[in-house]
Amino acid sequence: NVNYPEQKVVTVGQFRIGLCHGHQVVPWGDIESLAMVQRQLDVDILISGHTHKFEAFEHENKFYINPGSATGAYSPLDTNVTPSFVLMDIQASTVVTYVYQLIGEEVKVERIEYKL
Repeated sequence: NVNYPEQKVVTVGQFRIGLCHGHQVVPWGDIESLAMVQRQLDVDILISGHTHKFEAFEHENKFYINPGSATGAYSPLDTNVTPSFVLMDIQASTVVTYVYQLIGEEVKVERIEYKL
């Protein structure tokens, strides 16, 4: 089990959550590479970043979140970065993730639910 200093695991309720910046995931943001980190950390949810682009998806019954960039900072992968951040509400075996994105002059909120 490889454990890099820039990777952490926390337990919140019934969920094991892995945190990593994402620069060590090659190619950046790649689903299979993220799944390898998820398996190494043995987590239910993997939160990563580095791409500055919001993503949230399930893969092989695990949940992956990239909150994006709260400031809309430049990314060499995509020059059209949308400012975004996420809030997670964890209750028993359910996580509700609220995604806030600045689209034009309006803040859009999306609700995503993941259950163990």
